[in-house]
Amino acid sequence: MRSMMFAMLIAFATAPAIAQDSEKPVKHEKEFKPAPGYRTKTPGDQTVYCRKDTISGSRFGTEKCYTEEQLEQKAAENEAARQEVERSTRVCSNEAACGDR
Repeated sequence: MRSMMFAMLIAFATAPAIAQDSEKPVKHEKEFKPAPGYRTKTPGDQTVYCRKDTISGSRFGTEKCYTEEQLEQKAAENEAARQEVERSTRVCSNEAACGDR
């Protein structure tokens, strides 16, 4: 009985140490590479990716900066829009070629 209680005591004592090890942030296996035209900047401890844009009709450019997550979200939205345009412009010769119309 004592050995069982001792084993439980050890398990409770080591659980917080094991939990702290599992909470460490996981590094991406593949390094993030921004799209062409973006420059990497590191203000403080955060890395952002910036791009200069010129608004039509203006002589002044603006610089827009995004985090890695924001760029990934923007790329996913662009891909979804591209697929939607491709789907809407597809020409179907018969019902079997189009599928779910």
